[in-house]
Amino acid sequence: MSRMATTAADDLQDDFALDEHFDPDDFPQATQSPESPTEPDQSIAKKRKQPAAEPTAPAEKKKHHKEAAFVVPTTSSEQCKMWNTHMHKVYKSLTQLELADISISPTNIYPTDLDPAAPTYFDELIASALSTGKANKKVMLGAPQVLVLCSSALRVLELVRRLRPVSRRAVAKLFSRHVKIDVQREMLGKSAVDVAVGTPNRVRRLLQGGDLKLNRLRLVVVDCWQDHKMRVVVDMDDTRDDLFAIWRDVLLPASKNPDYGFRMRLV
Repeated sequence: MSRMATTAADDLQDDFALDEHFDPDDFPQATQSPESPTEPDQSIAKKRKQPAAEPTAPAEKKKHHKEAAFVVPTTSSEQCKMWNTHMHKVYKSLTQLELADISISPTNIYPTDLDPAAPTYFDELIASALSTGKANKKVMLGAPQVLVLCSSALRVLELVRRLRPVSRRAVAKLFSRHVKIDVQREMLGKSAVDVAVGTPNRVRRLLQGGDLKLNRLRLVVVDCWQDHKMRVVVDMDDTRDDLFAIWRDVLLPASKNPDYGFRMRLV
């Protein structure tokens, strides 16, 4: 069978004639294809007629204000003011009269003629308190002459290494990270220490339990070192409550006892 040849529209001959019986009304008229170029789409035309939007100004970047360094005052009156200001933020529910009863006074501040700007100021301050304590020959277990309160376990370890050459005895490190309190209680019950360094929460618990004693205490140092977030022990959420509770519940009542002779210093 011969194959029928296909004929394209362009292949029609010039003498091609329509069938005389052909009626165009017998065929529905084709709808206009959306691709027909007769009339442009009105929505597209409107979009094209809209003026270009004005360029918006770039959003301003938020300025991060660098917090100022924490400056510890040197005079006794200014140290009292700083301590009481931060303590009053913790005990907001107390009246002015109640706040006055727990406020620290200049007589509670440890006096010194040392230069706070000197790089060895901290070490010399500790050494001065240890030298004045030599007159007390009765050494009790768990009764340091110097108690240092700082913000974190890492800071405790740093200060312990720093103060080892200053103290004749081992420096007690008192913090809660990875160390059970029973281990520290046993250590204080068997060891004579001249310097103890710890975080407020652990020191508070050891003081309240009677494991850490105040009989030989000469100096309480509040270490106002700033961490990488510019936080200090007196204003950190994790430390300030316990810090000021140590003063209100333990140190303040003991300071009124003539048998105790310790004072405090912010460094």
